[in-house]
Amino acid sequence: MTIVHPQQPVNGISPEDVFYAVDDLGTQTGYGYILYQFRPGLYPDCPVNIYFAIDGDESARYLLFGALVARARVLQAADPQYRARLYTSISPTDNVMKEFYLHNGFDCDETDDVLQLSIPYGDGRIPMSCTVAQTPLNTWDEQNCLIQRLQMNEITFIDQNYLNTLQRMPHFMTLGLYRNGLLIGEVIMAGAGAECELVAIYTEPQSRMQGMARALLHRMMAIMASEGVTRITTRIMSRSVPQQRLMNDFGATVLGVNTVFPGMYLN
Repeated sequence: MTIVHPQQPVNGISPEDVFYAVDDLGTQTGYGYILYQFRPGLYPDCPVNIYFAIDGDESARYLLFGALVARARVLQAADPQYRARLYTSISPTDNVMKEFYLHNGFDCDETDDVLQLSIPYGDGRIPMSCTVAQTPLNTWDEQNCLIQRLQMNEITFIDQNYLNTLQRMPHFMTLGLYRNGLLIGEVIMAGAGAECELVAIYTEPQSRMQGMARALLHRMMAIMASEGVTRITTRIMSRSVPQQRLMNDFGATVLGVNTVFPGMYLN
Protein backbone atom coordinates (compact mmCIF):
# COMPACT_ATOMS: atom_id res chain seq x y z
CA MET A 1 0.00 0.00 0.00
CA THR A 2 1.22 3.50 -0.80
CA ILE A 3 0.19 7.15 -0.51
CA VAL A 4 -0.45 9.26 -3.62
CA HIS A 5 -1.65 12.81 -4.25
CA PRO A 6 -4.20 13.94 -6.84
CA GLN A 7 -3.06 15.86 -9.91
CA GLN A 8 -5.49 18.73 -9.32
CA PRO A 9 -6.97 20.52 -6.28
CA VAL A 10 -9.88 18.73 -4.60
CA ASN A 11 -12.73 20.92 -3.30
CA GLY A 12 -10.33 23.85 -3.21
CA ILE A 13 -7.64 21.95 -1.29
CA SER A 14 -4.15 21.88 -2.81
CA PRO A 15 -3.00 18.49 -4.16
CA GLU A 16 -0.14 18.28 -1.65
CA ASP A 17 -2.69 18.46 1.18
CA VAL A 18 -4.87 15.62 -0.15
CA PHE A 19 -3.77 12.00 0.40
CA TYR A 20 -5.05 8.75 -1.12
CA ALA A 21 -4.12 5.31 0.19
CA VAL A 22 -3.80 2.86 -2.73
CA ASP A 23 -3.20 -0.90 -2.53
CA ASP A 24 -0.96 -2.99 -4.80
CA LEU A 25 -3.79 -3.38 -7.33
CA GLY A 26 -4.28 0.37 -7.57
CA THR A 27 -7.53 0.34 -5.60
CA GLN A 28 -8.14 3.28 -3.29
CA THR A 29 -8.61 2.07 0.29
CA GLY A 30 -8.76 5.40 2.07
CA TYR A 31 -8.20 9.11 1.82
CA GLY A 32 -7.36 12.09 3.99
CA TYR A 33 -6.82 15.82 3.79
CA ILE A 34 -5.38 18.62 5.87
CA LEU A 35 -6.34 22.29 6.33
CA TYR A 36 -4.12 25.05 7.72
CA GLN A 37 -5.99 27.60 9.85
CA PHE A 38 -4.69 30.80 11.44
CA ARG A 39 -7.14 31.74 14.22
CA PRO A 40 -5.56 34.13 16.76
CA GLY A 41 -8.92 35.54 17.83
CA LEU A 42 -10.36 32.17 18.78
CA TYR A 43 -7.12 30.71 20.17
CA PRO A 44 -4.74 33.54 21.18
CA ASP A 45 -2.43 31.07 22.92
CA CYS A 46 -2.18 28.80 19.85
CA PRO A 47 -2.96 30.73 16.65
CA VAL A 48 -2.10 27.96 14.17
CA ASN A 49 -4.64 25.12 14.10
CA ILE A 50 -4.19 22.39 11.49
CA TYR A 51 -7.28 20.27 10.88
CA PHE A 52 -7.17 16.85 9.23
CA ALA A 53 -9.66 14.17 8.28
CA ILE A 54 -9.21 10.45 7.58
CA ASP A 55 -11.54 7.90 6.03
CA GLY A 56 -10.64 4.31 5.14
CA ASP A 57 -10.00 0.80 6.43
CA GLU A 58 -7.72 0.16 9.40
CA SER A 59 -4.51 -0.42 7.43
CA ALA A 60 -5.08 2.70 5.33
CA ARG A 61 -5.87 4.70 8.46
CA TYR A 62 -2.45 4.16 10.00
CA LEU A 63 -0.65 4.97 6.75
CA LEU A 64 -2.69 8.10 6.17
CA PHE A 65 -2.29 9.20 9.76
CA GLY A 66 1.50 9.11 9.49
CA ALA A 67 1.46 11.04 6.20
CA LEU A 68 -0.89 13.69 7.59
CA VAL A 69 1.16 14.21 10.76
CA ALA A 70 4.30 14.58 8.65
CA ARG A 71 2.58 17.14 6.42
CA ALA A 72 1.33 19.05 9.47
CA ARG A 73 4.89 19.34 10.79
CA VAL A 74 6.01 20.77 7.44
CA LEU A 75 3.22 23.36 7.61
CA GLN A 76 4.04 24.20 11.21
CA ALA A 77 7.72 24.66 10.38
CA ALA A 78 6.79 27.39 7.90
CA ASP A 79 5.65 29.60 10.83
CA PRO A 80 7.70 28.36 13.80
CA GLN A 81 7.07 31.55 15.80
CA TYR A 82 3.42 30.54 16.31
CA ARG A 83 2.29 27.73 18.55
CA ALA A 84 0.50 25.08 16.49
CA ARG A 85 -2.01 22.32 17.20
CA LEU A 86 -2.97 19.40 14.97
CA TYR A 87 -6.55 18.21 15.45
CA THR A 88 -9.47 16.31 13.98
CA SER A 89 -13.10 15.64 14.91
CA ILE A 90 -15.05 12.57 16.04
CA SER A 91 -18.45 11.79 17.51
CA PRO A 92 -18.59 11.75 21.33
CA THR A 93 -19.73 8.12 21.08
CA ASP A 94 -16.98 6.94 18.69
CA ASN A 95 -14.87 5.07 21.22
CA VAL A 96 -12.88 3.20 18.56
CA MET A 97 -11.44 6.36 17.03
CA LYS A 98 -11.05 7.96 20.44
CA GLU A 99 -8.82 5.07 21.51
CA PHE A 100 -6.94 5.28 18.20
CA TYR A 101 -6.03 8.93 18.79
CA LEU A 102 -5.27 8.50 22.48
CA HIS A 103 -2.96 5.60 21.59
CA ASN A 104 -1.14 7.91 19.16
CA GLY A 105 -0.48 10.64 21.71
CA PHE A 106 -3.47 12.91 21.17
CA ASP A 107 -5.64 14.34 23.93
CA CYS A 108 -9.43 14.45 23.69
CA ASP A 109 -9.98 17.43 25.95
CA GLU A 110 -11.40 19.87 23.39
CA THR A 111 -15.12 19.67 22.62
CA ASP A 112 -17.85 21.53 20.81
CA ASP A 113 -20.25 22.23 23.68
CA VAL A 114 -23.88 23.29 23.77
CA LEU A 115 -24.50 25.87 26.50
CA GLN A 116 -27.47 27.66 27.98
CA LEU A 117 -26.99 31.32 28.93
CA SER A 118 -28.70 33.17 31.75
CA ILE A 119 -30.56 36.24 30.52
CA PRO A 120 -29.38 39.19 32.64
CA TYR A 121 -31.60 41.88 34.09
CA GLY A 122 -32.09 45.15 32.19
CA ASP A 123 -30.89 46.41 28.82
CA GLY A 124 -27.21 46.54 29.67
CA ARG A 125 -24.90 49.55 29.54
CA ILE A 126 -23.41 50.42 26.17
CA PRO A 127 -19.87 51.85 26.58
CA MET A 128 -19.33 55.58 26.13
CA SER A 129 -18.89 56.75 22.54
CA CYS A 130 -20.66 53.55 21.38
CA THR A 131 -24.08 52.91 19.86
CA VAL A 132 -25.93 49.84 18.60
CA ALA A 133 -28.01 49.46 15.46
CA GLN A 134 -29.56 46.60 13.53
CA THR A 135 -27.42 45.51 10.59
CA PRO A 136 -29.31 46.00 7.30
CA LEU A 137 -29.59 42.76 5.34
CA ASN A 138 -32.16 43.63 2.69
CA THR A 139 -29.96 43.10 -0.36
CA TRP A 140 -27.52 40.45 -1.53
CA ASP A 141 -24.66 42.96 -1.22
CA GLU A 142 -25.53 43.73 2.41
CA GLN A 143 -25.74 40.02 3.22
CA ASN A 144 -22.48 39.26 1.44
CA CYS A 145 -20.70 42.07 3.27
CA LEU A 146 -21.84 40.60 6.60
CA ILE A 147 -20.53 37.17 5.59
CA GLN A 148 -17.19 38.70 4.62
CA ARG A 149 -16.93 40.55 7.95
CA LEU A 150 -17.66 37.32 9.80
CA GLN A 151 -14.99 35.46 7.81
CA MET A 152 -12.45 38.19 8.52
CA ASN A 153 -13.15 37.59 12.21
CA GLU A 154 -12.70 33.79 12.01
CA ILE A 155 -16.41 32.90 11.73
CA THR A 156 -16.47 30.75 8.63
CA PHE A 157 -19.53 28.48 9.01
CA ILE A 158 -22.11 31.07 7.91
CA ASP A 159 -22.67 31.14 4.15
CA GLN A 160 -25.42 32.70 2.05
CA ASN A 161 -27.78 29.71 2.34
CA TYR A 162 -27.39 29.43 6.10
CA LEU A 163 -27.88 33.17 6.56
CA ASN A 164 -31.06 33.06 4.47
CA THR A 165 -32.34 30.17 6.62
CA LEU A 166 -31.69 32.18 9.77
CA GLN A 167 -33.47 35.21 8.32
CA ARG A 168 -36.67 33.17 7.84
CA MET A 169 -36.88 32.31 11.54
CA PRO A 170 -39.48 34.14 13.70
CA HIS A 171 -36.76 35.63 15.89
CA PHE A 172 -33.82 36.93 13.88
CA MET A 173 -31.53 39.89 14.33
CA THR A 174 -28.01 40.98 13.54
CA LEU A 175 -27.02 43.82 15.85
CA GLY A 176 -23.96 45.97 15.23
CA LEU A 177 -21.86 47.84 17.78
CA TYR A 178 -20.42 51.17 16.63
CA ARG A 179 -17.72 53.29 18.27
CA ASN A 180 -17.44 56.84 17.02
CA GLY A 181 -19.51 55.79 14.03
CA LEU A 182 -17.27 52.83 13.08
CA LEU A 183 -18.55 49.25 13.16
CA ILE A 184 -16.47 47.30 15.70
CA GLY A 185 -18.62 44.22 16.35
CA GLU A 186 -21.75 42.27 15.51
CA VAL A 187 -23.92 39.60 17.08
CA ILE A 188 -26.42 37.26 15.39
CA MET A 189 -29.34 35.56 17.12
CA ALA A 190 -32.16 33.46 15.68
CA GLY A 191 -34.88 31.23 17.02
CA ALA A 192 -38.57 30.52 17.42
CA GLY A 193 -41.09 30.68 20.24
CA ALA A 194 -39.43 31.04 23.63
CA GLU A 195 -36.06 29.70 22.44
CA CYS A 196 -33.25 31.46 20.64
CA GLU A 197 -29.65 30.66 19.68
CA LEU A 198 -26.62 32.90 19.84
CA VAL A 199 -25.33 32.01 16.37
CA ALA A 200 -22.23 34.21 16.21
CA ILE A 201 -20.54 37.18 17.84
CA TYR A 202 -17.30 39.04 17.19
CA THR A 203 -15.52 42.29 17.94
CA GLU A 204 -12.72 43.72 15.85
CA PRO A 205 -9.22 42.85 17.14
CA GLN A 206 -8.47 46.38 18.33
CA SER A 207 -11.66 46.42 20.43
CA ARG A 208 -11.24 43.10 22.23
CA MET A 209 -10.68 42.66 25.99
CA GLN A 210 -12.63 45.87 26.67
CA GLY A 211 -16.05 44.46 27.54
CA MET A 212 -17.48 45.31 24.12
CA ALA A 213 -18.72 41.80 23.31
CA ARG A 214 -20.32 41.50 26.74
CA ALA A 215 -22.18 44.80 26.31
CA LEU A 216 -23.32 43.92 22.80
CA LEU A 217 -24.54 40.47 23.81
CA HIS A 218 -26.36 41.86 26.85
CA ARG A 219 -28.26 44.32 24.67
CA MET A 220 -29.15 41.64 22.12
CA MET A 221 -30.42 39.32 24.87
CA ALA A 222 -32.57 42.13 26.23
CA ILE A 223 -34.12 42.67 22.80
CA MET A 224 -34.87 38.98 22.40
CA ALA A 225 -36.32 38.83 25.93
CA SER A 226 -38.69 41.66 24.97
CA GLU A 227 -39.90 39.41 22.10
CA GLY A 228 -40.76 36.61 24.55
CA VAL A 229 -37.53 34.62 24.47
CA THR A 230 -36.78 32.94 27.81
CA ARG A 231 -34.12 30.40 26.80
CA ILE A 232 -30.91 31.21 24.92
CA THR A 233 -28.39 28.57 23.88
CA THR A 234 -25.15 28.62 21.96
CA ARG A 235 -22.18 26.48 20.94
CA ILE A 236 -18.57 27.11 21.82
CA MET A 237 -15.18 25.46 21.51
CA SER A 238 -14.17 24.43 25.01
CA ARG A 239 -10.49 25.26 24.40
CA SER A 240 -11.21 28.87 23.38
CA VAL A 241 -10.45 31.08 26.37
CA PRO A 242 -12.18 34.18 24.87
CA GLN A 243 -15.37 32.20 24.27
CA GLN A 244 -15.23 30.68 27.74
CA ARG A 245 -14.77 34.07 29.38
CA LEU A 246 -17.72 35.59 27.54
CA MET A 247 -19.96 32.65 28.39
CA ASN A 248 -18.94 32.81 32.06
CA ASP A 249 -20.10 36.43 32.12
CA PHE A 250 -23.61 35.14 31.43
CA GLY A 251 -23.61 32.20 33.85
CA ALA A 252 -23.54 29.60 31.07
CA THR A 253 -24.16 25.94 31.86
CA VAL A 254 -23.15 23.03 29.63
CA LEU A 255 -26.09 21.08 28.20
CA GLY A 256 -24.16 18.58 26.10
CA VAL A 257 -21.30 17.82 23.72
CA ASN A 258 -21.73 17.78 19.94
CA THR A 259 -18.21 16.86 18.83
CA VAL A 260 -14.87 15.81 20.33
CA PHE A 261 -11.67 17.22 18.80
CA PRO A 262 -8.70 14.92 19.41
CA GLY A 263 -5.49 16.95 19.06
CA MET A 264 -1.84 17.42 19.89
CA TYR A 265 0.44 20.44 20.10
CA LEU A 266 3.23 20.43 17.55
CA ASN A 267 5.52 22.85 19.41
